[in-house]
Amino acid sequence: MNFRHLYIFLVLIGLFHSGFSLASSKIDTIYFQSGDRITGEVKSLQNNQLKLSTSDGGTVNVEWNKIDSVKILNNMRVLLDDGRIRYGKILTAGEAGQCNIWSSEGDPLQIAMARIVSLSPLQNTFMNRLTGSLSSGFSYMKSTEVLQMNFDGSVQYQAEKNTVELAYSGLFSQDSLMNRDQNQHGKITLFRLLPNNWFLVSNVSLESNSELELDLRTTLALGGGNSLVSNNFTRLNAAVGLQATRENSGGNYQNNMETFLVANYSVFIYEAPKVSVNLSAQLIPSLTSLGRVRTSVNSSLNWEIFSDFYLKWSFYFNSDSQPLSETAEKYDWAVTLLGLEYKL
Repeated sequence: MNFRHLYIFLVLIGLFHSGFSLASSKIDTIYFQSGDRITGEVKSLQNNQLKLSTSDGGTVNVEWNKIDSVKILNNMRVLLDDGRIRYGKILTAGEAGQCNIWSSEGDPLQIAMARIVSLSPLQNTFMNRLTGSLSSGFSYMKSTEVLQMNFDGSVQYQAEKNTVELAYSGLFSQDSLMNRDQNQHGKITLFRLLPNNWFLVSNVSLESNSELELDLRTTLALGGGNSLVSNNFTRLNAAVGLQATRENSGGNYQNNMETFLVANYSVFIYEAPKVSVNLSAQLIPSLTSLGRVRTSVNSSLNWEIFSDFYLKWSFYFNSDSQPLSETAEKYDWAVTLLGLEYKL
């Protein structure tokens, strides 16, 4: 990937976020213990944040655990903390903190609102099912005169049980001698929910890293896992699977079969200011080159400065015990001291 590909990717995200979609009716209402209420259209519930588009065109975010009751008449995809999925409307249950999920499956399900961890409108149009984010950051060390810039972006398509994500991340650095390094990673991922918080995941990815002398690594992966912790404030997912890779380093090619073990941990703190912490770790032992082990660690901290805009700190670490090139470094890491992220 290069800057031209990055530019095209950013333009596509901008088009996805433009006003091509048809609005649902603003017939949803949320109620508070104080007696106040807000009417609009529920756009999503993620990480304890309910996003509501109001009749005056504005969008408000409300903490889900501070809502007394709801009346959501637009059809929703409802994900519960035990992994169950329901489709339908959500109505009041006559008791604070409780609700009824009405669907075509029979009698309504009365449940505590705290057990609902995700809401997604069942939109009919392609554009209405898209969400995404954009972020960019930089750092400069005067002592070494090294400038680093990074770009990250993702677009997600949400279906009833499947999620498809297109993601790109790139970090570029330059020193006083005009030496340039880059680390780029692009992938498309299919995530399918199964009962009891189990899931299937598959992806195709492209990766390059000049520090590790990796011109291109192409990966096809398939695995499964479980959401060990899933609520409005904390997520812990673990997955295991197999992947096939083809590597190119300085004209040398190598095919590999590998296993992977992945853990993702996220914490969401939504008292002012809103803060989220994400940590992902991956261990990749090779099956064809015994003794070769690759690792990847990524972490980020997001701090909201105003609606949908976040300051972002990020860190990554990659290692390879047996890189394809004998002169390549065995590990690479970087810290982005200051970044800005916008959630579409």
